Amino acid sequence: MNAQKIVRSAVLLALVTTLTAPHGPARASAPAPGNTDFNGDGYNDLAVGSPSYPGYPGTGNSGLIAVLFGGPDGLTSHRHIIRPAPGCTSWGPCTGWGRHVSAADVDSDGRTDLVSEGHYDMQVDSWTSQGATTIERRVIGPLLGPWGLTGGQFDDQPGTDMVGPTRGGYWFRVGGWYNRDAKPVYPDFEDRSYISHETSAAAGDIDGDGKLEMAVVASRHSGEGEPGPHLWLIDDPHRAPVKLTTLGSPSTCTSPPSPGHGCPKNDSKLAMGNVNGDGHTDLVMLTPSTASLQVWYGRATGPSPAPGHTIDLSSLPNAAELGPGLAVGDVNGDGWAEIAVGAAKATVSGHSEAGAVMVIPGSANGPVVKHAQIITQDGVGTTGGGTSAPDPIREQSRPGDHFGQAITIIDVTGDGRGEVIVGTPAKNGGSGMLAVLHGSATGVSATTAQAVHPSSYGLNSTQANFGGFLLK
Repeated sequence: MNAQKIVRSAVLLALVTTLTAPHGPARASAPAPGNTDFNGDGYNDLAVGSPSYPGYPGTGNSGLIAVLFGGPDGLTSHRHIIRPAPGCTSWGPCTGWGRHVSAADVDSDGRTDLVSEGHYDMQVDSWTSQGATTIERRVIGPLLGPWGLTGGQFDDQPGTDMVGPTRGGYWFRVGGWYNRDAKPVYPDFEDRSYISHETSAAAGDIDGDGKLEMAVVASRHSGEGEPGPHLWLIDDPHRAPVKLTTLGSPSTCTSPPSPGHGCPKNDSKLAMGNVNGDGHTDLVMLTPSTASLQVWYGRATGPSPAPGHTIDLSSLPNAAELGPGLAVGDVNGDGWAEIAVGAAKATVSGHSEAGAVMVIPGSANGPVVKHAQIITQDGVGTTGGGTSAPDPIREQSRPGDHFGQAITIIDVTGDGRGEVIVGTPAKNGGSGMLAVLHGSATGVSATTAQAVHPSSYGLNSTQANFGGFLLK
């Protein structure tokens, strides 16, 4: 498919003008986005990590996780705070809590649990009618410790696995705890060449076999095979040696990226979701340095070896403004997942690095950029133009807000349409903010949104950077 370009003038107009979204044809309602209902009340919840939040006085710890509970109107005033205990004074396992938060039924009791990570530790919290309880805690250490853990079924054995790339050491691996075993496992890759570091990862069931696959962007060390960034798919990270399926490498890059050629870079970000509505999870890669968005479509035999869709975003303001926020989820309930792309450093209404988010609709033929919505704190617009519309967020853009630094799509209202939840971590001097943009039949609602401030939950530090790390 030919690359699609956004008209620069239309995008810039949308960034500073409030416009209505186009009305597309109605579709059959789709299943609600994934289960993040921690407290079992029927509404999905949101976890927000704040790894820089100051620890208790007299301790060397830091960070917290705020679990905000969903309801029919959005996020409610109820919350649960998780942070290191006052007696936890170590500089290692008690710091940076909230660097990553994810959801999985870890103990296989039918209820969703919260998996959270700090600099050197992780824990699992589970909710019952009596409240939240920590059911598992592990110190993972600075070397060979997985980050960005995803819980689910990765192998053929019963039991929940918690898997992620390693975040330290000289060798890149993918591993973790399989079937709730006490000891982590990091099998060798089939290709034993030196891989120096990883930059992004995402997991999902691409081939529909009921098991998760993991996609990673990592760089091969110079002198070992083809050097530079690669996009690899790992089918079963527990089975040694681990096979790497190459979906993109330096040799497949063109400038600009073209359809049929995967082009990963060191700044590429990954996410997964069902963009074309065929029942298979698709892999989405955003690359700010090349201003491109690429989609690999899932299928029963595995992902397409080359991207089925490449979008040229170069007509947006300069590429450095794109990213790092990226999320995939069904916002309008039509069964085709939207792609939300952050531009946290975008200039809006004359304010540098205020930030913006673009929400691209999915379709049977893939993402449709010409019907994308552009959201800022000053209004909602479209790339295709339109008439004036109200501003749903009761805040305005300010320099350095970084609206769009983190994005997630979760249905917190229970209507089968995902809310686009946008982190604005530098808002109000660094205390941060969330914007909860409600899903509707026409995409992001231009009339209703929540501006959620940490002070509403008793979090008053200007080091909170609330919204920098969101549940995926």
